[in-house]
Amino acid sequence: MIKRIFIALWSGTACILLGTVLTDHQAFLGSLIGYWVGFGYTLWSHRETLRSSELDIQTAIKRVRRSFIKRLGVVTLIVVAVARFQESWLPSLALGVAIGMIVSFIIVAIHQISGERGDKKSA
Repeated sequence: MIKRIFIALWSGTACILLGTVLTDHQAFLGSLIGYWVGFGYTLWSHRETLRSSELDIQTAIKRVRRSFIKRLGVVTLIVVAVARFQESWLPSLALGVAIGMIVSFIIVAIHQISGERGDKKSA
């Protein structure tokens, strides 16, 4: 899964940077930041969900709540920083977050599906 994550992260980064260079539109750098944020958000959420799934229900709920607040705080901090220093990047930041979340969610889903199939075949 690590190889897929790095390939998707760096190929998406390369595409965004290539689009920025070809269009000479610096606001696309906001989409690069958003892509990284969305990617990290989904992977962080997946990791915390896997860790919480092995706990008892009350502890898992508390952990998931705390993790959600932390992730929301990090994303809010990044959005506020971009709005403070480069307000013109906000629309592309939002687009980048959405694309990063979708791409990383697809990678995680493919990994989960192939992992489940592998477990059934070996059993």
